[in-house]
Amino acid sequence: MSQEIQQFRATLPINEFKQEILKQALENTFIIITGDTGSGKSTQLPQYLLDDEEFRLNICERRKKFMEEQVDEKEQQKVQGFLSKRQKAFVAEDRRNSSDLKIVVTQPRRMAAISMAKRVAFERNQNLGIEVGYSIRFDNSTTNTTQLRYVTDGILVRECLQDKDLTGYDVVILDEAHERSLYTDVLFALVKTAAIRRKGSLKVIITSATLNINIFKNYFQGCPYVKVHGKSFPVEVKYSEHNINQQKRNHDAVNAAIRMHLHEGPGDILVFLPGSEDCEICRKFCYERLAEVLNSGVEVPSVLLYTLYGSQTSEDQSQVFQRADEHTRKIIFCTNIAETSLTIDNIGFVVDTGYVKQKVYNPRTGMDSLIIQPISKTQAIQRTGRAGRTQPGKCYRLFSKQFYESLSEHTTAEIMRVNLASVMLLLKSMGIDDVVRFEFMEQPTQEAILQSLRQLYLIQAIDEDGYITPMGYEMSRYPLEPSYAKALITAKMMECSNEMSAIVAILSTESIWQRITRVDVDGYQKLQEIQSQHADQAGDHLSLLKIFSEWKQATFNEQFAKDTLLNLRSLRQADNIRQQLQQLVEATSKKKCLQFYEHDSLYKLFRKQKDSKKWNINESIKLALCSGFYFNTARKMHNGEDTYLMVYPEGTVVDTDTQSVYSVIQQYPETVIFTELGGTSQVRGVMKLISEINIDWVKPYFSNMVKVDLFKLARIEFQQRGRDAVQERRQKKLHEQEKQKEQEEKLKLEKHQLYKARFEQRKKVKM
Repeated sequence: MSQEIQQFRATLPINEFKQEILKQALENTFIIITGDTGSGKSTQLPQYLLDDEEFRLNICERRKKFMEEQVDEKEQQKVQGFLSKRQKAFVAEDRRNSSDLKIVVTQPRRMAAISMAKRVAFERNQNLGIEVGYSIRFDNSTTNTTQLRYVTDGILVRECLQDKDLTGYDVVILDEAHERSLYTDVLFALVKTAAIRRKGSLKVIITSATLNINIFKNYFQGCPYVKVHGKSFPVEVKYSEHNINQQKRNHDAVNAAIRMHLHEGPGDILVFLPGSEDCEICRKFCYERLAEVLNSGVEVPSVLLYTLYGSQTSEDQSQVFQRADEHTRKIIFCTNIAETSLTIDNIGFVVDTGYVKQKVYNPRTGMDSLIIQPISKTQAIQRTGRAGRTQPGKCYRLFSKQFYESLSEHTTAEIMRVNLASVMLLLKSMGIDDVVRFEFMEQPTQEAILQSLRQLYLIQAIDEDGYITPMGYEMSRYPLEPSYAKALITAKMMECSNEMSAIVAILSTESIWQRITRVDVDGYQKLQEIQSQHADQAGDHLSLLKIFSEWKQATFNEQFAKDTLLNLRSLRQADNIRQQLQQLVEATSKKKCLQFYEHDSLYKLFRKQKDSKKWNINESIKLALCSGFYFNTARKMHNGEDTYLMVYPEGTVVDTDTQSVYSVIQQYPETVIFTELGGTSQVRGVMKLISEINIDWVKPYFSNMVKVDLFKLARIEFQQRGRDAVQERRQKKLHEQEKQKEQEEKLKLEKHQLYKARFEQRKKVKM
């Protein structure tokens, strides 16, 4: 390690708490550590543990004792037969090299996992993937000897499937816990249970920028709490006199950033916006406004404009972190990704619009809505704190003080607002049948759990009593939404798995088309023309397969991708994912799944077509899609060209996505199936990824959708149903009463402010 890096590590706020953290880690199974973003939690904490000899020897001794107890429980041969492959491998490795320490750090975002691993490997003067590495979905940069792994939370949940005691690790660090991502909430329960079973040989550290400490301490057995105090500078917070006008949000954000650039001292500017499209729009608008100012004769200091959001390429994101020239300021238009997950140096000013885009799932309609909604107070504080890390800063909030006071204290946990089908399947595959009473930190609504179980039942992942089926076990092996896993397994049965693997791979990466927003009128028109030329009237899925296949036939040619406005990086990533999915498909047991297809009408139709020599591979692809998504069938409404009625829930009106092939070619089939239902409101959905089907293909399944006993699926006894219903109604009533009380208090405050303002006005008039 170079002297320069050593000096840098010594200046980080967490360094002052190193000995206290090591002491607590030795003495306790669970620890909570909080500290501002940039304090060094994510990069330094695992290194402290990895490099401390006393901690390493202590853990190795505890691990040895635990594993010896495990071996003593049964004869060695029986244990080898009982343990999973991963556990067997670890036992052998542990005997060979028992002095190794294995640490895993979870991150809710892929980009954070990669950047943290790269940074720590750099600090330790190691090549990435040897001592330090990362593992995210479809991308693994680790080996069996890797001691420190940065992983996305979903990766560790999947490892729990193979090894519920996590015997491959000595320390689990759950980072960015305050974000309460879906799989982080599941990990709270799984890791807690594993640590208790491991009897002190597994240490669990929960780290975050800010937390509702009482909830976390109570959940993790009253564990100790270490607060890392950062060396932050004061930040002056300014509020707008009026709440932000949603129509003018981007306009106001850009103007605020330009005012800061023209009139404030050194320091880069971070502008928080709801979504990625807002970021691109604002960057373009900012260029135009700065050009206008320059043309008016006003001197404009040197400035670089960037955007930062989750779906960007790593190359685009890396530019943001490069330091600008001495007299050049950076203005960065970003989403909530810059709140805590990433640290950008030299930020002196923040513009906060006060809104964020969040996915909200409605279990009654099965619709995911991407809704722009107010942030929480915790998020507002985090955004403000970005400006005070290296210098005194300023934060301009484009909303009033009253608006801030009305915000909720904490961000709603993701598990309370998303589809839970994949989580429920994972829990079932781990032998956790009573998912309704699973020990979540924050319990999802019963309705959300029941509807997710209903979806699993409709695709034969669980039986009518709520137990996982052999098909469900096979589906749980795929790191995908269960419906896509079912479509892939069916594709194997229908001899089109190569094509289906390609389609699912394309949908598992960022868009294969270049990102051109509507702001670029000419570019957007050209994109639509190219999409129309390469469209397949059978639908979006086959259109994506067609353009992907054309790129492959062009021998992965870069010029072909450029000419057709394709995203080359996404294409390459999709091809890599396709190969991995195909390996999973090949490993799927056809024998175990065959019983589920013997009486299946879609499979019978496929066999009939195959036997009559009328087999069409494109039709087989659509049949396979139907097997996983038949409940997403919609019929065209005769009074609206691009408007459809869903078969279930009956009468639900949905629109066609403007990005769909059918919108581009202006042709709308009578009956379609879609694999995603989104929109920007919870009132009316938008069908995305649509394919034309024959209604007769899916008719035999419609009866399944109306005769599901949800309580039986959830294994809730009859007597308990009544008690649960009463309890849920009671909780709902209490919540409504609290909400009404808050509204009354808010109204009372607003009246008080109004009377005060009038009183002050009268005083001025008298004077």
